[in-house]
Amino acid sequence: MDDSDYLRLLTIAAEQANAFLSNARKWERERWVCQRLLQGLNIPYRLEEFSPAGEPPDVLFRDANFEVFFVLDEGRRLNDEWRDELQRRRTAFSLSQLVRREAKPRRIPANDFLLRLAPTLRKKAHNYKERGMDLGELDIIAFASLKREVLDLNSHFPPPTEYLRQGWRSLSLVGPTFARVLFAHPDAPDFLRNNLGRSIVFDVGISL
Repeated sequence: MDDSDYLRLLTIAAEQANAFLSNARKWERERWVCQRLLQGLNIPYRLEEFSPAGEPPDVLFRDANFEVFFVLDEGRRLNDEWRDELQRRRTAFSLSQLVRREAKPRRIPANDFLLRLAPTLRKKAHNYKERGMDLGELDIIAFASLKREVLDLNSHFPPPTEYLRQGWRSLSLVGPTFARVLFAHPDAPDFLRNNLGRSIVFDVGISL
C-alpha cells in the first residue's frame, strides 16, 4: 500500500466519522456507547436487543434504561473537529502533511476525572426533575472523549456522593480504553451491580 492508498483510507475514515456525528445518527452513537460498556463488562448482546426510547432514556436494553452523554475537553466540538480533519485529509498530498505534534495527555486521578461529569449531570438532574421524571429509573453512561487528560486507573475512586444524591439508578463511566460502573442501586440491572467498582481495560482503544 503506497501513500496515496493510505491517504484515501484515512479520508474515508474521516468521512465515516463525520457521518457518524450527524444528527441523523444520534441514536446510533448512543447505542455504540452502550455497546462499548457491555463489551467491557463481557456481556453478550444482539443488536435487536437495543431500541430507542422517548428521551430520556436514550437507549433501552433488556431491563436497562440507558441515558448517554459525552464528556469532552473544554471548548472541543467533535463535529467541528472532524469536519476540519476531513478537509485536511482531502487536501493532503502526502502522509507527512498530516503529521501533527500533540501534547501528551496529562494523567489525572479519579477524583479530578469524576469532576468532569458534574456540569452535565447537574444540568440533567435539574431539567429532568423539573419535568417530573424519576431519575431512579435511569442508568447513566458517561463516555469520556478527552485529548488533554487521561484517567489514572490506579488512583483511588472516591464515593460519587454528589451523583448518588441526585438520584440516578446507576452511573457508569466509559472511555476509549476502559469501563467502570461507579455505582448501581439494588434495583439496577444485574449486569451493572455484578460489576460494581471494577475497572475493565479494553484490548483496543476506540474513541471519537
